[in-house]
Amino acid sequence: MRCPGQDRRYWKEDAVFDVPCPECGAEVEFFKDEPAGRCPNCGHRFRNPGIDYGCAAWCSLAEKCLGLVPQTPSAVGSKEGALAGRLIQSLREVVAGDSTRLTHALKVYHFAKDLVAKEAANPRLTLAAALVLDLAMPVGAGTGESNAQLDLVRQVLRSAGADEDTVAGVCQLVIAHWAGQLSDATEARILHDADTLAGLTAGDRQQMGQRVREAIDRRLQTAAARERAQALFQALLAGGQPDA
Repeated sequence: MRCPGQDRRYWKEDAVFDVPCPECGAEVEFFKDEPAGRCPNCGHRFRNPGIDYGCAAWCSLAEKCLGLVPQTPSAVGSKEGALAGRLIQSLREVVAGDSTRLTHALKVYHFAKDLVAKEAANPRLTLAAALVLDLAMPVGAGTGESNAQLDLVRQVLRSAGADEDTVAGVCQLVIAHWAGQLSDATEARILHDADTLAGLTAGDRQQMGQRVREAIDRRLQTAAARERAQALFQALLAGGQPDA
């Protein structure tokens, strides 16, 4: 009997998404059940940041399929990784049918995860904020929309099991980010840089080198982000425009 979770006839649009290669920035396509992938541009192999193990919490075939039987999806990975995994599952539901929003959230998370490993920051706050950042994006001039968006952020965080200190800290980060308030807090600077890096790997490839150079010179706040962007710029110089 074929596992229904692996039967792609039942998958929705957001089961397939693009993630930037951590080495060269080229887009790498992932299916939600792929544990890892290889960049078609530079050959770098890396883990799928959006892998969905939600079925392992209830499926009787989980042990044969995955080699483990977690009691909940949070059993896979570290404490921060567990919260991120639950948040990703919540995001799939909240932005169902909008693969662009999910892909961008995963890009920001992907870069934040890389940067937080190199900078002294709170990974729980930083990674959670990276995933819900777009949910708090202002859509109007009034405060009503902003309050509704923050309520949604709080709802998603709480449903993923975040404690109230984490909820408050994440909301503070995303509010400051969208208000353009630059902070000395490492978490805020990483969030800013992860969102910036995610934007560099999207859109018109012909202008990518110019965007990366400008980000290195003027926009990026952390040394780790500038190092990542510099590696991307060198890859562009050496190999031309990355394949989408």
